Parts: sequence; C-alpha cells; structure tokens
Amino acid sequence: MKYYTFLLIFTVILHGKIIITEVMFNTAADENQDEFIEIYNNSDSTIDLNGWAIADNAETDLLIKYHRFPDMLLKPYSYCVVMDSSYYLNSIEYEDLIPDSVLRVMINDGSMGQYGLSNSYNETIKLFDPDSILTDSVTYDYTLAEGYTYERTSYTLPVWARSTVLRGTPGFRNSVMPFENDIRLELTTVPEMVDTSGYNTFMLTVTNSGLNSVTGFRLNWFVNGVYENSIENTSSIFPGNSVEVTADIFFQRSGTIEIRFEAETDLESNLTDNTVSVEIFVPFLTPPLTLNEFMKNPGTGQCEYIEIFNQSDENINIGDFGLSDENKANVIFFPDSTFAPGSFIVMAKDSLIYDFGGVLNPAVFTAPGLPALNNTDDTIYLLAKNGSVIDTISYSDFDDDDGRSIEKINPSFSSADINNWVYCVSDGTPTKENSVYQAPEDIGNSDHFKISPKTATPNGDGDDDNLLISYEFDSAYIYLTVKIYNIKGQLVAMPLNGDYRSSSGNIVWNCRSESGKTIDTGAYICLLKAKDDNGKVKELKEAFYIAK
Repeated sequence: MKYYTFLLIFTVILHGKIIITEVMFNTAADENQDEFIEIYNNSDSTIDLNGWAIADNAETDLLIKYHRFPDMLLKPYSYCVVMDSSYYLNSIEYEDLIPDSVLRVMINDGSMGQYGLSNSYNETIKLFDPDSILTDSVTYDYTLAEGYTYERTSYTLPVWARSTVLRGTPGFRNSVMPFENDIRLELTTVPEMVDTSGYNTFMLTVTNSGLNSVTGFRLNWFVNGVYENSIENTSSIFPGNSVEVTADIFFQRSGTIEIRFEAETDLESNLTDNTVSVEIFVPFLTPPLTLNEFMKNPGTGQCEYIEIFNQSDENINIGDFGLSDENKANVIFFPDSTFAPGSFIVMAKDSLIYDFGGVLNPAVFTAPGLPALNNTDDTIYLLAKNGSVIDTISYSDFDDDDGRSIEKINPSFSSADINNWVYCVSDGTPTKENSVYQAPEDIGNSDHFKISPKTATPNGDGDDDNLLISYEFDSAYIYLTVKIYNIKGQLVAMPLNGDYRSSSGNIVWNCRSESGKTIDTGAYICLLKAKDDNGKVKELKEAFYIAK
C-alpha cells in the first residue's frame, strides 16, 4: 500500500444544505473497491434530490446534465451515496458496508466506470441544485493513498483530510469528524521496573477530542480482567486540551499481568478510544517452578527433554517461562498454559517423548528448537520472561547415562547442588514422579537434624538409595560440616566439607566413600557440626545403617 502527502483546494460553500462529504477516487483493486461520492443533507428539512446533479471540473463527463438525480427524498442529517451500479451489484462487501437506511444513486450506464474520477491529475467535483446553481465543490490531489477516501472533517467548514480507515465510511459519519462529546485515553508512562513490594505508578493522558467541554471523568482499571480500582477527576477539559492522571497499582500476584484502563464520562459519543491495555511482567519473589529431570544422552528411539515441577501452591502460567542451555541468548519459551500445583511439565525435542511409558500428553510440549544438551558438561537454565534466572543446574560428571535421564531426588532440593541429582533407575520418567524420589523426615524443633531413611539400601533400585540429612537452625546463616564415621570411629566420607548454608536445608549423600566406592553394610554415625553467625558451634550426632 502506497501513502502520499496531498493538498486540497476548496471553493466557498454557497448554500450549505446539501454538501459533498466524501469521495473515493483512488481505489485499491485487492480491496474490492470502486469509486463513489457521498453527499449529506446538513439541514433539519427533508430535501427532494430531483434535479440535483454532480459534475467534474469540465462539467462534461461525470454525472453532469445527462444525469440528474431521480426523484428521491433525503431526510434531515442523512447521507446519499452515488456509485456505479455494476460495482454495487458485484460487491457484496460494499453492499453490506453501507446501511440499508442510506439512499443510493446507481449510475446504470456505467458512466462512472467509463469516465470516472481522475487518478492522474487534480480533479474538481461540483454539486448543482435543480437550478444549475453551484452549491458545493471540492478539488482533490490525485496522490491520495490507494484505498482511502477524502473525507470532510466538519459539516460546517470546507476542511478535508484522508480517511483513517481503509475503504472509507460511505453512509456513516466520517472517520475524521470529531464527535460532540469524546474523550481519548492514552497510556504515557509504564514503570520500567515493577516494584513487587509497593505501588507502581502508571501515567495516562485524557484528551478532549470532542466539540464540547468535559467536566469530570472516572478512570477505572482492571487487572487480568477483574475490576481493581478507580479514581475520580473533576477537571474541566476544553476541546483540544488534555489532563494527566496517575494510577497507583499494587500487584497481588506475579507473572504476566494485563492491565486495562477505561475512562468514562456521563456523556460520551465515541467509546472506541476510551480504553488502553498493557501487559507487564511482575517478578516472582519465590521461584514457583524448579528443574526436576533432564535427558541429555538419549538412546535409540528416545529424545532429549527437560522437566520442570510446579512447587508453588498456585496455578502457574508456564508461558511466563523458558528453557536454555549455557547460551542464555537462545531461550525457548513454553506456550501459554496453566498448570496446577504439583504438576510436572516437559519440554521435549520431538515427538519421541510419547514413547516413554505413561507420559501425560497435556503436560508435554515439543520444541525442535530446544538447545541440544552436551553429553559431557553443560548448564540448563529455567528463565522467566523478564530474563531472570528461576533455576539452574550445571553438570560435568554424568558420563555413563546412555538412554537414562538424570533425576533430582526431591523437587524441593536445590538444583544447583549436583549431589541432589542421580541417574534414573529405568530410562526416564517424564511427567511423572522421579524414580529416585525420597522425602526427608520432619525435623521438628530448631537446632536439630534428622537422617532418613534410618536404613539406606544403595543398590540402585531407586528406593532409599541415598541418605537425606535434613537440618534447621535459628541462625540466619551457618558454616556447616557433615562427616560419616564407622563404628570404629574411622572417617569414611565427608558429604559436606565446610560450607556456608542457609538456616535450613537438606544434604544428599550417595552412600559412597571419598574414593567413590559404595560403603559396606553396617552401622554408622553422622556428625553434623554447625557454627552460627555469632561464632557459636554446635555438634550433633545421629546413627544410621547401611544394608543391601
């Protein structure tokens, strides 16, 4: 579609009762258009169009003396559209566009099509009354964009402009004409960074686009379609003037939020520009999702996949999240879809994911663009729509896993701790609870720790293969060391060789010695040593057993 600048030259309106209000001369073929001229009865009296005529500048070839209007009555403040009958009969679209109540003048001998309105030079259209007196005229510039009309901007002044809508507005109020009462709402400022702990200020501008002054308006806003709040503004706004108004919003939830603002007055002629909407992303204070399983080295008939888990207590739109490898520039986002708490969601490389037993199809999304995971070492990122990292796992020592996924022992455990990840007992468990799942025992009171299970069986069957060491302390941060001794008092393993940790958490021990060998059956002692931020040291011990 081509757009051009244009210049209009106008004659003085002589009578003003019947006026030309719209002209289509530069049609767009692909829009099923043809030429038309619209006139308007700008009076409170019915006017008989018998004897009225339209001509071009030369007064020789367009609807001139050969084509006077037939007997027809044009009601007060009503339109009449003049068009080629051959076009009208062949264009259902345009027939539907013009209201049935609007008068039509059909040129039956095709003279509009034969002579037409010029597209190659300036043309003047003239309107004559029954006494052949010129009552109105308009001269247009042929460089008007295809498919758009010239429209009069006022019923009282000879000011014209290009229509704002394709095909024009035959039989309707012109798109460039102001309404009697009309306010327009614009959103001018959106917070660059959303404050999750306080109010966020949005600035809007209310402009009086109508002909009458406006005294007061109400601004309402809706969050995700639900009414949130409103403010009253008592300002008087003169035609063409504007006022600014602010809306302060506190967000009750995270993720992608749609905010719709609506401005309303008691008298409003045009509701099409009273509403604006914007989508913003509210960061998550607590990560609602966590990485839970991934297949990086699929066997024959398998595919790569990454599984995440909804660990929150809310329904989550996973469309707010995406996955990537260590190159975070290549993020593949999930489509919008809502999942309940406790749901497993999988993004797979291809449809081979459905060959895994018991896969829940609604929880699977295939994405050929999912970055390939390196077999030796890589990093997986779970990212929010705003680019923030929700969860991550870096691996480098899983190298004997052909056809076996890598599972997290418990979704609530830290993904960043590689000790919380082990091989799947079978091939993989996409959309299902992991085969190696273990739940720690309830710790109870603070300054305490517990071991579960009391008897670990590290035989690779997925049941109690690992020892879970759960702890909780009053101090915000602690320096923690965990050691394993046999009944002879010999150190056999050190699951944690001194590290700063938060006040509570879980440590996974794979029941292997420092040399990587599974330890023998028997009784053992777990010694936990914690130093708080005041330098106070506590040592706690608990016995457990290893069986096969």
